[in-house]
Amino acid sequence: MACDNTVNKVQTETARIKAECSQCGLCSDGCAFLAENTSPAEMAARGLTKEEAYSCSLCAKCQALCPLGLNPMGMFQERRVETMQNQELEAEEFNYFMPDCEDNVMNYYRQYYGIDYSNLESDKSSTTYFFPGCTLMTYSPALTKEIYNRLRHKQGCGGILTDCCGLPLYQMGLRARAGKFTNYLVEKITAKGIKSLIAACPNCYYKLKATFQPLGVKIFTVYETLDFPWSSRTDLPLCTIHDSCPDRMEGIFVRQTRKVLQHMGYRIVEMSNILQDSPCCGSGGQISHFRPDLADKLVRDRLTEAENTGAQILASYCMSCVLNFARLESGLKVRHVMNLLLGIDEDYTEVKKRAAEIFAS
Repeated sequence: MACDNTVNKVQTETARIKAECSQCGLCSDGCAFLAENTSPAEMAARGLTKEEAYSCSLCAKCQALCPLGLNPMGMFQERRVETMQNQELEAEEFNYFMPDCEDNVMNYYRQYYGIDYSNLESDKSSTTYFFPGCTLMTYSPALTKEIYNRLRHKQGCGGILTDCCGLPLYQMGLRARAGKFTNYLVEKITAKGIKSLIAACPNCYYKLKATFQPLGVKIFTVYETLDFPWSSRTDLPLCTIHDSCPDRMEGIFVRQTRKVLQHMGYRIVEMSNILQDSPCCGSGGQISHFRPDLADKLVRDRLTEAENTGAQILASYCMSCVLNFARLESGLKVRHVMNLLLGIDEDYTEVKKRAAEIFAS
């Protein structure tokens, strides 16, 4: 049902763009992909190619910039759904990163490196569970386990859910599979009697919020749930923060992460483009699979912007962003915000390379 509602909204948005877009160019000025093309109005009128549909990072910056409140991202989402429904692409070719398939890259990575959470202490009577998100729990088991242990012993968290939120299925336009996966999550969480979920990932947070808040399940972030000690230290490295796309409109992670970092003594210097103006890291909408050239441009441009601040650390609260920035050489240490808050330092520079090698073997 949720998926059908989303598609209906998208179809309405495409019609609105055709009728109302003033072709002011503000969205194109803020988007590397739209800058390659004509206006959203002209694209909507002529119809999108499938290549264009999968060149959009689905970051919603166009919506944030539009003075009329239009959402060009919506028509790219609609075209993705049409692409899959019309079998213009073979959906099976992308199963390697789909959460409803056992043979996906994250499952392989966890199996290869022996990453497992089944032996963690749990309390089945608790109605609060930790939802780390598949990227964090795959590529940083140290952070995942430390967060869970703190939630378990200080907040009464009863268990950890090692599921994906299902977002990749929605982003690819696989409407039926996405709906089925969401139903699976709803049934699982309902059966466990879960009343509260604590999310570490902004993508998961907003996806879970949209799905479960109407069902009476409360969704929290790890940053508002955990206790972080105050510090008067003045010797900590200067940080700049990349804001993740799903947090663009509400800014919940934006506010919470800066507050706790400063609370612990970190000094923050901001880049020119932050909050609603923050660009995509290059991993949004799965564009790295379809437009690696565009993904690399987004990464390089953002790294340059971060370096220009004079910061020593580029931090993000989204592990996908962290991994994408870390894969290219720069003069910055790229870290997850939780690395800084929990004192667990990890080098992510080779993570994506290792993942690709495992799946290719």
